[in-house]
Amino acid sequence: MREVVGLLLVLGIGCAVDDDVIVDETEQEGVSMNGVSLNGVSLNGVSMNGVSMNGVSMNGVSMNGISLAGVTLKAATTNGPPLSGTSVVGSTWTAALSNGSSIKLRLDGAEQGTGTNNDLWFYKVSYQTKTGWNALCGADYALPVAGVWSATAAYSASTTQYTFSCRGKTIAKCVELGYKPHKGYANQLASCTRLLRGDYCGTGVPYTSDGTTLNLYDNVGVQRDTQLLWIKEGEWGPNGARCVTNLITTRFLERRLTLPPCVLSLISLTCGSFRSGTYLIDELPLLQPL
Repeated sequence: MREVVGLLLVLGIGCAVDDDVIVDETEQEGVSMNGVSLNGVSLNGVSMNGVSMNGVSMNGVSMNGISLAGVTLKAATTNGPPLSGTSVVGSTWTAALSNGSSIKLRLDGAEQGTGTNNDLWFYKVSYQTKTGWNALCGADYALPVAGVWSATAAYSASTTQYTFSCRGKTIAKCVELGYKPHKGYANQLASCTRLLRGDYCGTGVPYTSDGTTLNLYDNVGVQRDTQLLWIKEGEWGPNGARCVTNLITTRFLERRLTLPPCVLSLISLTCGSFRSGTYLIDELPLLQPL
């Protein structure tokens, strides 16, 4: 077995594991390529309620200067994805945690994206426990995404670190929608993860329910507005919602019946345009399916 020694940084929300058990996942199925999407509360395949392993959790593999069998593995760069190709299949990674302990990851398979996402690669990832190897994403593949997320779901772009995100979860969905850091869309990616989770206040707390239908579009034309009769909910940036159009047509009232603490300060009659600092806008149908 080939082994690559890497560094897995602890930033509070990554693929947290607890000895022999993978943490529970919340479902968020379906990736749409035209902006209409089902949102969900899971950021990267593990729940965001502080689950960790002995007070630490994992996020962000460092790839700087590492090579495998004579082939240099790509770290995240400004013009390419953070990890690509089949050469890493069968390799294992020793991940160092902040408390000094370590955990081993193994890449068991690789699959290239198709169409507009043929620059992406998806991997079967397992982590080692006392009783054997467990799949990190169940039956799903994981997508390596350049950068790391903090405990409050704040995104930090990086050219040397990446995060494994399970497909169908928020981070991977946003990347597959076109918000790729290696294409220069780090701000759109950060805004998209806030938007899909309904993280209005930018604190990492979601105010939506899995499966809520929404449409999103951006300030650079990666996704365009395809639902002209839907009602705008708000504008979004990397720190959360920048404004909300009203208190009625919102995900937090339609599905959660809970007001985010910041929302009253976000209400604006002029909300819904790409002013400075707004990267994405979302809108909702008149009636959500039950």
